[in-house]
Amino acid sequence: MAEGRCRRLADLPSGILENVASFLVNPSRAIFAAALATSDSPSDTRSIIVGDQWDTLDFGEIEKYLAAKLSDDDIHKILLCTDAVNRVKRLMLTNCTHITGVGLEPLRGSIIIEQIDLSLVGEHQNPIIYPEPPISCNHVLPILDSVIAS
Repeated sequence: MAEGRCRRLADLPSGILENVASFLVNPSRAIFAAALATSDSPSDTRSIIVGDQWDTLDFGEIEKYLAAKLSDDDIHKILLCTDAVNRVKRLMLTNCTHITGVGLEPLRGSIIIEQIDLSLVGEHQNPIIYPEPPISCNHVLPILDSVIAS
């Protein structure tokens, strides 16, 4: 590798990454930060990218095909990167049709969350999804119970 050559996204200066992130809607910004979290990038760079405006995390703001590809592992990383347990008041899982709910674990015990929308489809859309999504009450209910109890 030539001296000074950037081979990974995480090797870019934090200012460039912050500038790129400023053009993204919140869910895309969170996905971007979660992707960097798997690399060796400094946590302060991820913090700058994530920002602090997390009242609502609505996956309906990103392309449907992208939201549909998100896994429980992706959701878990996103919730950790955004410190959702302490910041997110409304979580909308619109179009997140490949999750079981286990990725919501970082919300356990949240005292700030006011709404978790598990409808998986947007407003005024057909609620019938084929194949049936894998979301499971066995995974989601204990997390919701812990939020209610907090």
